[in-house]
Amino acid sequence: MYQKLWIPIANDFKAQNDHLYIQGEFTKENGKIRVLYGYDQYILCSKRDFAPNKCLKLEFDTKFEILRQPIQKKEEDDDSLGAIIGLQFMRDCDENMMKLRLNASVQQISEWRLYLGERINQWQFHNMFRVYKKIGQGNFACVYQAERIEDNQQMAIKAFSKQAIYGEENGKNAIINELKIMRNLNNTHLMKLYEVYETNNSLYVALELLEGGSLYDLIKDNSIINTKSIKQIIVGILLGLQEMHKKEIMHRDLKLENILFKKPKKMESVVIADFGLATYVNESVYLYCRCGTPGFVAPEVINIKDMKSKYSSVCDIYSLGLVFYLLLTGKSAFNGKSYSTVVKQNREANINFDIKQLQNAPGYAIDLLKQMLEKDPNKRITAEKCLNHPYLFDIVAQMMEQENQDQSFDEIDETIEIQSMMNKINDEYSKFDNTKNVNSPLQSPKQSPGLVLQKAIKQQKLIDSQKAFGAESPLLKGKIQSVDSAQTIGTPKKKQNLQQAQLQMKPSKFSKQAQNKPLLKYAKKD
Repeated sequence: MYQKLWIPIANDFKAQNDHLYIQGEFTKENGKIRVLYGYDQYILCSKRDFAPNKCLKLEFDTKFEILRQPIQKKEEDDDSLGAIIGLQFMRDCDENMMKLRLNASVQQISEWRLYLGERINQWQFHNMFRVYKKIGQGNFACVYQAERIEDNQQMAIKAFSKQAIYGEENGKNAIINELKIMRNLNNTHLMKLYEVYETNNSLYVALELLEGGSLYDLIKDNSIINTKSIKQIIVGILLGLQEMHKKEIMHRDLKLENILFKKPKKMESVVIADFGLATYVNESVYLYCRCGTPGFVAPEVINIKDMKSKYSSVCDIYSLGLVFYLLLTGKSAFNGKSYSTVVKQNREANINFDIKQLQNAPGYAIDLLKQMLEKDPNKRITAEKCLNHPYLFDIVAQMMEQENQDQSFDEIDETIEIQSMMNKINDEYSKFDNTKNVNSPLQSPKQSPGLVLQKAIKQQKLIDSQKAFGAESPLLKGKIQSVDSAQTIGTPKKKQNLQQAQLQMKPSKFSKQAQNKPLLKYAKKD
């Protein structure tokens, strides 16, 4: 049974070509010394002064737990944590859980926790977080605002019922895929994954807490989005996509509600969220091949017939182009009144660039828009080239400087007189904004692009609620809608009879009305 946790190293195994991330000396409960060597996808184990002879694979069924000293609680609400005393490796083996406890210094265990947390799930959850309130609800998951006890880090906890999610077709594979991708991403414009926790019944994904709402909510509230704001949104998303595409990852579900903001009214804080349909470009077979939301899908994706075929990450640029079009015009590029009509329009990918809302748009904006909405993916502009486009150049420079990052985009042609060019562009921006051809109220309410856009979104919501590509994806159906906002576009309704992930709620310190009164109490915990 012991060999199910650690397996013998094959005779022909060589680790010289892999990067060694961490190394440490631990003591087993029987006092014997073991030296561990941490690589990206496995850990090697040896006796002191001996070559490694055992291997632990860092895959989904392998867990780790930080062991702490039990403490005497001073009062009922005392949630303080005991001192760290050990590290335990665990592995699901049929109905058994294989375990190995190791002891080391607090500093060494903390270092190994950081290394392991980027690769595998951490066992236990409830005694490590203060959970204040529910901020989102879905068919397979709930989202809670929570605080990690040890360092008071604010997070959003997305809680999944394992019984519900694993019961779906490809459900477990979809979870594994999403977590694998998020663990491989690190960019200020991509939603951050901190750690993943697990109990017998639930998965708890600890995510960055974003407080600025979604682009969908912004438009629904008829907020003013001027040219500068549009450019900040597009640049932020492009910076996120650039990071993804460099790692051969494509999102495949870019749309208004998957575009979030860290802070209210801070367009430059834009973040790409929801990686439930993301995949590596070079996967032998995509988990979901034809997927996405009608009205936001690239033609090469929506038209694919052979489900074993491939496409490239520029499919995301087309989806972003459709968002860009909507922000500039107040209208969806595919604005049919029925699901079948929108799908037909999306498949044909014929974009109307002659509508009156674009008549006064800056020339550079139209040029970029057309390159992003190029039907042929081989001719479509890339994220990196978008960031080098004259329309976005000034905002890219500003945002990169603010984020204190090295500029990773090519400089534009030196023959262009930048100051002259920017003056010309800024004149066009002013003219465009003054004509109210952005999402702001017009003098005549009937012609307000904001109202037109709300109608377009309402119609899209109706269409998407009927059916969505990739609808068999449990993560797609488990998308979270804000408790206080409209239903997420593209989330099919499904009756849920299985138990939701459980959380013990604490009184919210963010609301005086919640003092000494839990917002929610669950009768059953893991």
